[in-house]
Amino acid sequence: MTRRIMFVALPILLLVAGIVWILRGGDGPGPVELSARGTHYAVVVALDPGTGPVEASVEIEPASPAQVSLFAVMPHMGHTTPEIPARRDGAGRYVARGELFTMAGVWEISVRVQGASGTEVIKVNTLVGE
Repeated sequence: MTRRIMFVALPILLLVAGIVWILRGGDGPGPVELSARGTHYAVVVALDPGTGPVEASVEIEPASPAQVSLFAVMPHMGHTTPEIPARRDGAGRYVARGELFTMAGVWEISVRVQGASGTEVIKVNTLVGE
């Protein structure tokens, strides 16, 4: 009798676990590459959107020397994060490390670029998992 219950219960438990995993988003969104263009600059931001500290790579065009920083806003909740300066990592490439997202949800990442063409804030949106 217990053997029969196990043959029925185990597939049901595996099915339920699979459904929960799918509904929770599987392994999460994974790394993303976000791009946008402003008046003077174009940016590409690459990161793994999750709560806690993240590393974001930023590429700017034109690839002239600039000061780059990032901050994030969760518009529908009113949350914002402190601005994180990025360090230069080659021609037109920058890396920022810090906490951009305090909770899961839709966030707007602002990239502030200060360079020879002027200062501009370019925004991209991303979905952050837990």
